[in-house]
Amino acid sequence: MSLKAERDINANARNQLNRAKTAAQAKNYDYAITLLQAVCKEEPLYLDGRKFLRGVEILKYKAMGSFTRQMTSMKLTGGLMKMSGKKSPEEQLIQAEEVLALDPYNLKANASIGEAGLALGFPEFKCFAYETLAEGKAGNEKDKTLLPILHNLAQAYMEAKDAGKAEKTYERILRIDPRDGEALSGLKNASAANASKSGKWETATDYREILKDKTESEQLEQESKIVKSSDAIQDQIDVNYQKHQAEPTNPAHSKAIAQLLVQRNDFGAAIPWYQHAFEAGGSTDSSLEKTIGDLRLRHVDQELQQLHAQLAEATDPEIQQQLQAAVTQKETELNDVRVFQAEARVKAQPNEAEFRFDLGEALYKVGQYKRATEELQQSLKAPNVRYQALNMLGLAFMKRGMYDFAVNRLSLAESELHGMDDIKKEISYNLGLVYEAIKEPEKALVQWKKIYEIDMSYRDVGARVEASYGGGEAAS
Repeated sequence: MSLKAERDINANARNQLNRAKTAAQAKNYDYAITLLQAVCKEEPLYLDGRKFLRGVEILKYKAMGSFTRQMTSMKLTGGLMKMSGKKSPEEQLIQAEEVLALDPYNLKANASIGEAGLALGFPEFKCFAYETLAEGKAGNEKDKTLLPILHNLAQAYMEAKDAGKAEKTYERILRIDPRDGEALSGLKNASAANASKSGKWETATDYREILKDKTESEQLEQESKIVKSSDAIQDQIDVNYQKHQAEPTNPAHSKAIAQLLVQRNDFGAAIPWYQHAFEAGGSTDSSLEKTIGDLRLRHVDQELQQLHAQLAEATDPEIQQQLQAAVTQKETELNDVRVFQAEARVKAQPNEAEFRFDLGEALYKVGQYKRATEELQQSLKAPNVRYQALNMLGLAFMKRGMYDFAVNRLSLAESELHGMDDIKKEISYNLGLVYEAIKEPEKALVQWKKIYEIDMSYRDVGARVEASYGGGEAAS
């Protein structure tokens, strides 16, 4: 028994399907839904037909006014009551579809579709059900009520042996809650399974099949070289995976695989292998822990750069808008990951002033200005970040409306620095902004003129200074 395609369904169901397509195009949603329900009842394993049905139901649901939705929700009670009690999977599907015709995003009915599909031996039904529920919450990717839905969806993808989609779903969970331990563990397993699938480790029946009949001496020679080509990297991943299978608790093999994946710029796949190496080594290697944290940042930053590249190439306004929203979301995610990593480092080494600065900077970027000032104050004793910390303290106090503290910190930094280097330019510029904010334009102008004398092209200093002279040569 297998899922059916359109060509596999019987003639009557195919005729009803064609009529439903015509009705849907004419926006006669009620008639289309009735026809598609009949198709799904007659051919329960025609999943594409069920997906088409849900699409029509969603179109109808989105076209409803708020009053109509309220009236519809009152009708759900009877349908939900019918779903209770022991049912065959086929009966469960029929009764769930009756509820979904009223509300395609109903949690209980969608979950019932997934359960019935699993009972029939098809986790694809569960994937479809939780994809629908996740779609119902689209537009608010930080909504924590998404988490149980996404966990179920990721599990369904793993049951359907679609590790790639499971990996992306776990990453989506971690964008909502970077501390979700279950998602971190799931991501590690999904990434390993995905890497295994791409490397053909699951289907290989012979060691030589994976290694393409390479001799042991060739393998050792290849390992000793700086691996450059994609094929060579994959060959070495294959070799080390075999070693990992033979000695799964040896962290050296996991680490070797991770390093090769990093060499291939596949940061997302490398992270769970480094994590495995860290855990296999007793979770005591602080340098490895730092590597994992850095890689998480590189992975998110890599995705952000890809989005920027797509946005630069996009010409359609709607696509540009979608990509810009994705960029904004990814930037938020990047800052959240920075906070998470910085907090972990401070917790591990609370007396390390540089880590305090990293945390303060990360907190500033996510708008937690009070916490940022607390951490930045702790970092002032580190000479190599002192002036960056004073500068950011000034900005954080300014964001909090504590302008006298902002002036104090920025003025102190400026007085201690000699020569107008990049950091002093930034500090002087920001001090000008604070004076501007407290309605002292003359003092602000003094700050910007200091920079103008050295570098009139710095930010908008040229325009600000020249505008203060009104018209004439200075302005032109």
